[in-house]
Amino acid sequence: MQGSFARAVSSASVGIALVVIFGTLAIIGHETKRRWLLALAKPIATASLLLIVGPPPTFIVEKLIAFGIIFSIIGDAFLVAEGDKAFFAGTGAFLTAQLLYAAAFWALRAPGRPVTPVAAVVVVVSALLVASLWRGAGAMRPAVAFYAVAITLMVSTALGTVGGPMNPTAAICAAAGAVLFYISDATLAWDKFKRPVRHSSFVTMGVYWVGQIGIALAARMST
Repeated sequence: MQGSFARAVSSASVGIALVVIFGTLAIIGHETKRRWLLALAKPIATASLLLIVGPPPTFIVEKLIAFGIIFSIIGDAFLVAEGDKAFFAGTGAFLTAQLLYAAAFWALRAPGRPVTPVAAVVVVVSALLVASLWRGAGAMRPAVAFYAVAITLMVSTALGTVGGPMNPTAAICAAAGAVLFYISDATLAWDKFKRPVRHSSFVTMGVYWVGQIGIALAARMST
């Protein structure tokens, strides 16, 4: 039992360290315009999250989040490229990841409380954000709207795990991770469709990976 726990802690620690190392390299690549470094480091950083979840996933929540991470890797690979087609493909991959995460959190929600009052605030914030981005989104409006629904659902279900049957620490990781993921994607959308955000990579990638670490840890501790 102790040996198994020690291996689990070691695997998660290695995963977190790799996310930090390659995530930092990806941000450096973006900030210094070294696209080769960004293209190399970004998918590796996200793939390292699978070590935090733990190999091989057996519980349904672990599987859903592991598949969500895989789609996140695909999304990261597309978003490294430039152009609307790549952005659309990346958005589609991340939309799928959001739905997988939402399904995982739904299974762990507090009974009878799938949407908390705080989650209702997220719905309002999402509606206001989409409205402010609508003009600039142009042909991407349907994708922005669908993605906003998906990530709002993901955050709402993550917040719904707090106070439920889930390990309290895991629930906090899930809720915090989902909110940070939301902040990252909202910044990315604002930077693309509204106005440029200086050094946006620190939020769109840095905060994104911290959020993903929280979600991966929630999967690890949910069993």
